[in-house]
Amino acid sequence: MSVPRVSKSDNMKAYLFFFAFLPYSGQLLMGQAGNTPKPKLVVGIIVDQMRFDQLYKYEDKFSEGGFKRLLREGFNFKNTTFNYVPTYTAPGHASIYTGTTPSYHGIIGNLWYDRKNGQLRGNVADTTETIVGSKTANSLGASPRNLLTTTISDELRLASNSRSRVLSVSLKDRGAILPGGHTASAAYWFDWESSPGYFVTSTYYMDEVPAWVSSFNKQEKSGAFLDTTWNTLYPIAEYTESSPDDNTYEPSLGGKPKPTFPYNFKEMRVKYREITSEYQLLLVSPVGNTLLTEFAIEAIKNENLGKDAEVDLLNISYSVTDVVGHTFGPQSVELADVYLRLDRDLETLLNFLDTSVGKEAYLLFLTSDHGVLPVASFLDQMHLPAGVARIKRYRESLNSYLNSLYGNQPWISYFEEDQIYLNWDLIRERKLNLATVQQQVAEFMSGQDGVHSVLTAHELQTESYSNGLRALLQNGYLAGRSGDVFLTFHPGIVLNANSEIDIAQVKGTTHGTGYSYDRHVPLLWMGTGIPKGESVRPVSPIDISPSLAMFLDLQLPSGSVGEPLKEIFK
Repeated sequence: MSVPRVSKSDNMKAYLFFFAFLPYSGQLLMGQAGNTPKPKLVVGIIVDQMRFDQLYKYEDKFSEGGFKRLLREGFNFKNTTFNYVPTYTAPGHASIYTGTTPSYHGIIGNLWYDRKNGQLRGNVADTTETIVGSKTANSLGASPRNLLTTTISDELRLASNSRSRVLSVSLKDRGAILPGGHTASAAYWFDWESSPGYFVTSTYYMDEVPAWVSSFNKQEKSGAFLDTTWNTLYPIAEYTESSPDDNTYEPSLGGKPKPTFPYNFKEMRVKYREITSEYQLLLVSPVGNTLLTEFAIEAIKNENLGKDAEVDLLNISYSVTDVVGHTFGPQSVELADVYLRLDRDLETLLNFLDTSVGKEAYLLFLTSDHGVLPVASFLDQMHLPAGVARIKRYRESLNSYLNSLYGNQPWISYFEEDQIYLNWDLIRERKLNLATVQQQVAEFMSGQDGVHSVLTAHELQTESYSNGLRALLQNGYLAGRSGDVFLTFHPGIVLNANSEIDIAQVKGTTHGTGYSYDRHVPLLWMGTGIPKGESVRPVSPIDISPSLAMFLDLQLPSGSVGEPLKEIFK
């Protein structure tokens, strides 16, 4: 069969025909994108330590105006997982707002070992700044200077020439500071260490708090909240999604003989005052979330958020869920009741946004910074995989092993969790090869009970991993801040730093691994331009900031590697 020849003139006609329709096609495509309205206010909500399943576990008891409204009116990404390890609070908040992983933004943990001074370094600690707004002196300063990339908050401020207002609020300093990025108008957090528990900021942002913050603090609501008794919202027999209130894997607080309701905070605060700050109790009470909600609403009112031509951004991070989850575990009645009351706080916030900004004028997303492991002793009672990794025992054995190879010296600078920092100065002094020592440590640790796998910093710097736990570790690694050797334990294992505790004695729980219980979190969108629906496509919280950048026509944050969530642009 012969193929017909195409002349040059025919090619030219096809060329002209094609380009004759390009302007029309371009206008059509641009028109579709241009029809997406911009919100007046973006509200980002992080519920610290919220697992995805908790959206549904307590659904029957939720009100119609909180979590259920988000599910009913918004878009639900049901398969949202973090793509790095470690899954902690600070890396989670930073990753959500930078659109990237700790390997780029640099927040590799809540703390990390600082080789320069031989001490642990806090993720937002900054000795060049001081606290502003506290009633009693507090010199422990804080700033976002450890964050190595921009956030979506920064990009909004840059695009508007700082006319857009960006405010971040939380009970935790890191929950407020990291979402706000480097250029936030303000970040406020709860100073639970000082009496009487004020919302404070840092000299990084301002020299004194605004009048409205001072007025809110002077009401001393934190003290009033602590003069209440916490009892369950529903009759306790109706908490069928939780374990019995009285059990062996939850600790007792404030001298109570049992870990059971009710919690009389007025009595407990007196006992806490003798050993620590009584205002720390707000972090284990649902009233802490209520206090933060009231403060956020005052911020919207007094800063006139969503009231002018520029898009504003309010970042809210709820911390009580994390502290109660650590203390009692995800199976507890205490945590269930915290979520039921947080649901009512969300309803209050959403109702206020409806009237203050307008139902169609704000865009909101809700997600979490990490999940959590059920209490190991609870898992053990349920005959599920569980165990205790005794770091002190590992450290002593490893130290003996290194001494047998190279002589009795302090070869380990820091080993308290799942990273091992070696003594670089000593290794250089003895003219040893760092990669070789790392590999010897890795081989030794691979034989320890409970250890799933071990990777060295040399491997993370020279190899490329595309999936599995190794890829997650690589996404969480940053040379200079991270350690030399990284341990991954089997699922269900909880780390214990310094004691020989038996699994039956474990009370409370933690997070930080690459397993689904720590990585799988909710992601809900609602508001301006957001369609109703849900998706089971695998996505990540680092996709939030690129999506906001597309919504608001902003430059992507400097280290962004996430992908816009195409479903919410339909």
